[in-house]
Amino acid sequence: MNRAPSATRETPLSPSQRAGLQAAAVHGEGHVPPCLPDVELRQLAVLGLIETLGAGPEDRFGPLFRAARYGITEAGRSRARREPLPQLLLVPCSMGKAQVPAAPAAEMYVGAYHVAARKAASAVAADGSAQVLTLSAKYGLLRDDDRVLHYDLRAGQNGTVSARTLARQAHFLGVSAARVTVFAGRAYADLAATIWPALEHPLRGLGIGRQLAFFAALYRPARRSSRP
Repeated sequence: MNRAPSATRETPLSPSQRAGLQAAAVHGEGHVPPCLPDVELRQLAVLGLIETLGAGPEDRFGPLFRAARYGITEAGRSRARREPLPQLLLVPCSMGKAQVPAAPAAEMYVGAYHVAARKAASAVAADGSAQVLTLSAKYGLLRDDDRVLHYDLRAGQNGTVSARTLARQAHFLGVSAARVTVFAGRAYADLAATIWPALEHPLRGLGIGRQLAFFAALYRPARRSSRP
C-alpha cells in the first residue's frame, strides 16, 4: 500500500531563536534583536529566516541603541507564525532594597512582596517554559545580573521608566512578542500593559493578603508534596 509522503521536517529552533524571530516579526522594520548570540544568528541566516542588513553606525550609545545587523525575511515571518510564543513572567521591584549603592537586580530587591512574587514566578518557570524578569519603576526590564543603583521610586510616580524605553528593552531582550503574565499590583500591570496590552494579570482586584496567598499557593505545593 502506498503511503502519502511525510511532511518535510523543519529544523528545530532554540528558544532564543524562536523568541528573536517573533520579536523581529512584530518590529516595525523587522529588525532581529541584538541579544541573540552570533552563532544562533548565523544559523537563522543559513535557514533563510533572516538576512544581513547594511552596515549601520557604530554602537556609541549602549546596546539599546545598537544598529540592527539582521532583518527578518518573508520565510522568517511565516516560520514565526508557526512557532509558540515565548512566555514571560514579570515581578515588581520593591521599596525594600539592599543597603548598598549598587548591586545586581537579584540582590538589590529584598522587600517581602518582591520575594514572594519572585518565588512564585520561579516555581512556575522551573520547567524552563518561561522567563522571569523584574519590572523596575526606574530601570524597566531587568535580568538578574543587571546592575542597578539604589533608588526610591514606585511605578506611576514622576520618573517612572517611559513606554518608549520599555519597548526598546523588550525588543532587545527578545520578549516583545511574548505572552506576558504580571505577578504584581495594578500600577506595575498598567506599566507593562503599555507594551503588552493583552497581558494576563491574575492578581487584578485582589487585596494584598489574597495576592500573597496566591503567590504562596504557587511556591508551596512542592514542599507539601515532599512530606511523608
